[in-house]
Amino acid sequence: MREILFRGKRTDNGEWVEGFYVGDTGDGCHEICDINSGTGHRVEVDPDTVGECSGVPDKNGKRIFEGDILLLDDLKGFVNYGTGCFCVRMQHPDYLCRNNPAIDIVLNEYPGLEVIGNIHDNPELLKGGTGNG
Repeated sequence: MREILFRGKRTDNGEWVEGFYVGDTGDGCHEICDINSGTGHRVEVDPDTVGECSGVPDKNGKRIFEGDILLLDDLKGFVNYGTGCFCVRMQHPDYLCRNNPAIDIVLNEYPGLEVIGNIHDNPELLKGGTGNG
């Protein structure tokens, strides 16, 4: 069974936090219960940055979250959730504007997939469409 885990950027210092998504607390704040703090402390996060963990690691064992930018050979793409599964939206003319196979299928077929950033901290990585540009 896959662990349900989320990530979001803290509103107080901009650092990433992983844990259980509490959601809107009723006052417009969105919180994640930080699993790495050891206390389970709830922290406010920017809701636009919240993304769920796919449950599948990249080639280096790093967790893959929604919004992560992935590199495979010279192709880049980002992870999103669509049609009931985590997908990779490739930044290539042949693949633009559509979801591609589920990320676990992609990783099984292409185990060299690597997280190189995310759409919130590194949007410039998606410019040019390939790993070369």
